[in-house]
Amino acid sequence: MTPEPADTASRRVVFRRFGGPEVLEIERRAIPLPAPGEVLVRVAAAGVNPVDWKLFSGQPMHDPYERSLPSGNGYDFSGTIEGLGDSVDGWRIGEAVFGGLRYHAQADHLVIDPARLVRVPVGLSLPEAGALNVTGRTAVASVASQRIIPGDVVLVSGAAGGVGILTAQLCARQGARVLGTAGPGNHALLRRLGIEPLSYGDGLADALRIAAPDGITTVLDTVGHGTVDLALALGVPADRINSIADYDARARHPIRGVGGASAGACELRGIAQLIADGAVELPIDSVHPLEDVREAYTRSMSGHATGKIVLSTTPAGPIS
Repeated sequence: MTPEPADTASRRVVFRRFGGPEVLEIERRAIPLPAPGEVLVRVAAAGVNPVDWKLFSGQPMHDPYERSLPSGNGYDFSGTIEGLGDSVDGWRIGEAVFGGLRYHAQADHLVIDPARLVRVPVGLSLPEAGALNVTGRTAVASVASQRIIPGDVVLVSGAAGGVGILTAQLCARQGARVLGTAGPGNHALLRRLGIEPLSYGDGLADALRIAAPDGITTVLDTVGHGTVDLALALGVPADRINSIADYDARARHPIRGVGGASAGACELRGIAQLIADGAVELPIDSVHPLEDVREAYTRSMSGHATGKIVLSTTPAGPIS
């Protein structure tokens, strides 16, 4: 394919078959035009989420949206408004925004209903904003589902991951004592954030009994890997367990499965402002150029990322 001129060509990530990161490609197309009631966003950063690779790998998912091939990829993005369709009021070209557009976020440009956008608050970087939509809404909704109060002892699995690290901090802000599972390399980070770290693997059940001799009141599971069964074995009531990752356990037990669909723009603005104010941290594990999307997902699938992985559309390097 002959590339279009730089000022009229737009890249996007697509996949034409299911598989591993090797199925992801960069496709060039004309810059899309906003229809009436839409805006054109020049994307700066796009988040990488575990749900993305579960989708492009073809794993069975509780996904209400029909998938067809070829498909775009990604959900989270941040950028600036570059064009306004007819009948769009209240938005200006050049405004920094972020949000989510299922299967279309990993691109240089996208068109979207501005009702789905949130303005980037002062103090929030574009990589943070670009990684926040799914992660932020999921963390806020899962914590709200359990009505955390002072005195609760909460276990967060995957506490150094994107959703987990926000979930754990939000629980701590509610006055709970928070225990978080993570690899040893992330224990110092969790301690700095007020989270008591515990290692995965053999001995976790005993470590939890020692750390919380009076019991754990709530479990927020972000990774699966037997967390639900362990929680039940430790006597945590099923209705005090929320898992966004273990679909099998949700089918077997009357636990909760509240995720990002239960939170909207208001909640997203709230968590964005907390991060902008420095009250909550969202670590950025790494920033990859859009053309290195396969490497970004290889990193995500390793399970060793701390915080969020982000794709940058800026050719000159990392964005701020």
